[in-house]
Amino acid sequence: MSEERRPFARMLTACFFFLAVVALYILLPRYWHNVPEIIKHLLLVLCAVLCIHIIEYAFFWWEIFGHMKNIFTETLSPTHKLINDNRTLIEKTLCSSNQIICGAAVCGLTDIYYSRKDTKNDLYNAVKNAERRLWLLGIAHSEIVQLDDLLSSLDEKITCGLDVRILLLDALQPAAVFRTLLESTASEVTKIVNTDRSKIKPSDPFFHQRVYSDFVHACNRLRIFPNVGSTVRFYTHTPNCWLMLVDNTVHFQPYTFGRSPEQNVSNRCIGDNMPVFKFQKQLDVMTFDILKDHFLKMWITSNIDLFHAETRNADRGRIIKEIFDLHSWWFKQVHGVLYQPKDSFVNAIDLRKFPRQPWKWGQPSVSLCPEESKKAITIKTICDYSCKGLALQIEDISGLSYGQVVCLQGDSPPEPFEANYIMDYFLKIKRFKITRIADGSQPIVGVQGITEAERDDKSD
Repeated sequence: MSEERRPFARMLTACFFFLAVVALYILLPRYWHNVPEIIKHLLLVLCAVLCIHIIEYAFFWWEIFGHMKNIFTETLSPTHKLINDNRTLIEKTLCSSNQIICGAAVCGLTDIYYSRKDTKNDLYNAVKNAERRLWLLGIAHSEIVQLDDLLSSLDEKITCGLDVRILLLDALQPAAVFRTLLESTASEVTKIVNTDRSKIKPSDPFFHQRVYSDFVHACNRLRIFPNVGSTVRFYTHTPNCWLMLVDNTVHFQPYTFGRSPEQNVSNRCIGDNMPVFKFQKQLDVMTFDILKDHFLKMWITSNIDLFHAETRNADRGRIIKEIFDLHSWWFKQVHGVLYQPKDSFVNAIDLRKFPRQPWKWGQPSVSLCPEESKKAITIKTICDYSCKGLALQIEDISGLSYGQVVCLQGDSPPEPFEANYIMDYFLKIKRFKITRIADGSQPIVGVQGITEAERDDKSD
């Protein structure tokens, strides 16, 4: 027994002997009628000694407990002071935590993962133990949870009769081209956007980017697993999320174009930037059913299966040419806004309040005329326009200055109707002020319409 425990053990021993001596003093005369007086006196002496001994130890322990109480009080005093000083903050934090917990319960949210990487083991186990359905959205281009790793398990589940549905990205669609521009470097985007597609090119630079390469890889792998391939459809519209629905549990990760400044620049994929939310199917909670319905709407509106995807891929050169023929103006605008130097006038990042679009039609018969001069200035090309002004390429900018008022005059083209509407709109405004002049091999002037309010102010 240790030294620290001996005083307490001795007191217990003394209490036991004290009770034994008292019992002997009381009971002995009843069974031994002629007890010698000396024995009675000895028992009384022993009772007194043991009582004094017990009182001594009890006092000793009382002092110990007193010292311990003082020690605890002194130790906990700063903690009590800290709690009292921060009581309001602690109460707000607890209240906020309680609200978060209540909100999660109302939404059916059972877990949140910092990234898709943290869900990997959970998801693989869920797929392995699935009993009813496996619905996967966006898994082909997944950063962490990859289709290749799931093919064998999916093949087994299909054999067992599970409802397996897989939605993958069709890389030969405008939405996929836009994603490629977001996930490529500036030099790669420049090459993709500026490639001459007047003729079909089987070696288009778009085909060397990751989105298309992953699409082809997925098709090749699915061909090896025909059972899995028959459960795949390729979506043409933006899915808005990465989704895995297994039985009555769904893992949901929103897609976003935003990126953290600290994110690794070598990994430009836009898929795995947001946290992953895990929702459980519950009776009075609609979140699971909403995400399930989201998947079903994408499923029934996607009519490209593996066979159609492969036939389209065989004609990829023509399809990409058509996509760029239709949307080249938009892709160039994306390229200019995201990657061109900010000091470039034509492709500068758009700082205007109102968005601008390029002029896509023939040059109308219009010209500029400074208010103080009757000499018309020939407009070579309308570069772009917004609801407030125009960017015009002219032959000679001499005599023009910032803030100068000019008039737009001429006739609007009868067709197409969109160009007719735009020029009628600007010809009705008529008076403009010069807001920017770019002098170069092809001088460009930016003009902004003078509003009715500005005209009234000048007339006053």
